[in-house]
Amino acid sequence: MTRCVLVLALVACGNDLPPSGSCAVPAASGEPVVTQVPLVGQAATFDDLHFAPALGKVVAAPEGVGRLFLVDPETLEVQTIGTSGGTASADADAQYVYALDRRNDQIVVYDVRDGGVLTSLPLDGNPDYIRLAPDGELWVTLPGKDRIDVVAITSDPVSLTRVGSIAISGAPEGLTFGNGRGYTQTGGRAVTIDLAERLVIGEHDTGCGASHGFPQVDDGYGLVIGGCAASGGAGVVSRDGELLTGFEAGGDAAVLAYDGARHHFYLRGDPGSDLAMLAVCPDGGMTEMARVQISDEGHASTVDDLGNVWVADATTGGLFRVSDPFASTK
Repeated sequence: MTRCVLVLALVACGNDLPPSGSCAVPAASGEPVVTQVPLVGQAATFDDLHFAPALGKVVAAPEGVGRLFLVDPETLEVQTIGTSGGTASADADAQYVYALDRRNDQIVVYDVRDGGVLTSLPLDGNPDYIRLAPDGELWVTLPGKDRIDVVAITSDPVSLTRVGSIAISGAPEGLTFGNGRGYTQTGGRAVTIDLAERLVIGEHDTGCGASHGFPQVDDGYGLVIGGCAASGGAGVVSRDGELLTGFEAGGDAAVLAYDGARHHFYLRGDPGSDLAMLAVCPDGGMTEMARVQISDEGHASTVDDLGNVWVADATTGGLFRVSDPFASTK
């Protein structure tokens, strides 16, 4: 993920976001509850965090520690898998964990049951993020190549084969999938990709001076949210490309997560000391429901299927599980 850290880049990274609009705050059953989940036991850098629905676990791959972690979102039981120190992004299904080794430019597949290495696939560029697509293929961003590689998975025994690539007009950031579409972002634009054709079918302004993080999608409302590299900013774009609203949580690079079932958006700036929980309405209007104090540094976030948002805590090398007590927006 690109940070706007150079003085010369500050102007380019400034956001031009529209107002946030408004959305009625839904009823709440209580207050958000923050639970700390220890992992590494010391400060560690995170660049990716993901809930794998088929496995039912949060997948955490802190950089440089030689371990990835599978966390049960309810019991908080942690399974540890030994990896190379270059592992920094991962996804999983019910059988396998697919980890990106940025140091050695490869995908490594681990057995969920015992953590054993099953196979690997060399890449011809330095990878950034990996995600399982809805059709069961792997998508891997290669920002230095301005493309996304598509990798097929074969089982019994497991093997990986590169089967295609998708050219992006700039270095792609994170990956997200919706109904029949994939999404990435680059250069202040949300990029929409047809899953079946593996072709870019749209690029739309997000109001961000520069892009950062994993774009989020709300298929029910027909919305895409792009993250900004400054001020914890995010812009909401309609399915047909209209920039509708924007919001800045403060801090620096935006870290985003989204609960599509309840239409709740979670946003922090990293560094930044809190997490904004936002209600989102069909017109893209957003209203802050709550603001939760967390640590100053944490460069990744995700949601589970139990109503929690998870945020990386770089200061301890662990995670925050934050409960969301608010009902769905309408």
